[in-house]
Amino acid sequence: MNTNIIITLLCVLTAACFELKAQDENKLDTTQFVAFYHYTIQTQDDKGENVTDSMRMALLVGTRATYYTNIQSYNRDGRIDKEFLNAFMMHIQNVLTDMEKAKVTTLEAIYPYRYLTNEPLAKIDWEITEETQTLNNLICRQAIGKLYGKEWTVWFTEEIPSTAGPWKLRGLPGIIVKAEDAECIHCFSLYETRNESRSINSINNPNYHKLSRKKLMAFKKKTLVNPRYVQEPNYYV
Repeated sequence: MNTNIIITLLCVLTAACFELKAQDENKLDTTQFVAFYHYTIQTQDDKGENVTDSMRMALLVGTRATYYTNIQSYNRDGRIDKEFLNAFMMHIQNVLTDMEKAKVTTLEAIYPYRYLTNEPLAKIDWEITEETQTLNNLICRQAIGKLYGKEWTVWFTEEIPSTAGPWKLRGLPGIIVKAEDAECIHCFSLYETRNESRSINSINNPNYHKLSRKKLMAFKKKTLVNPRYVQEPNYYV
C-alpha cells in the first residue's frame, strides 16, 4: 500500500481515538444491547473489475439514541488490520441517530478530509407484508420501504423489540435482521447481539468539515467515480 496512505490512516486512527475520548464527555444514552452486522457492497476495483467488499459493523442501541460504526471503532483497540483498511477505503459511514431530537448525524472520511452532516430523522413508510422466514434462529417478517429514493426489502424480528436497524434503516416494531436494496448492491445481515452497557455520545468535532447531505453526495459522486482518485488519492490533496 502507498506509504502516504498508511501515514494518513495512522492520522485518521489517532484522530478517531481522540474523538472517542472527547465523546465520553458528551453522553446521550447508554446501550441496552449491541447488534453486529455483516455489510457487503457490490462495487468495482481500481481496474474497473466487479468485486464484493465486506465489513463487520456494530450498532449500539439505546432507548434514546443509536450509533452505527465499524468494528474497529467499536473495539477501540487501535489495530490497523485488513478490516480497518477496508473501512477506510470503503468510505464507511458512522451514523448517530438521536431519537429525542429526531436528528441524524453522519461522519464520513473521504481522503484527505473528514465530513459531518446533520439531517432530520427520515420517516420510512414501511409496508409490512405477509412473508415470513427464520434467520439466525429468529422468526422474521418482511417489510418494504423507500429511503432517499432507494427501495429496501428488510426482514425484522419482534423477538428483539427495538425500532433500530443498520445504517439509517429503522422504524419497525422489531430490530432489522437483514436488509437489501432493490439493485442488490448493499446488504446488511445481523449475525450476533450482545447485552452490553456502553455510552452513546453526541458528536461535534471541529476537525470535520460540515456539509449538507445533498452537497456531500454531490461531492462523492464527482470524486469517487474518478478512476484517478481510486488509484491515487493524493491527487486530491
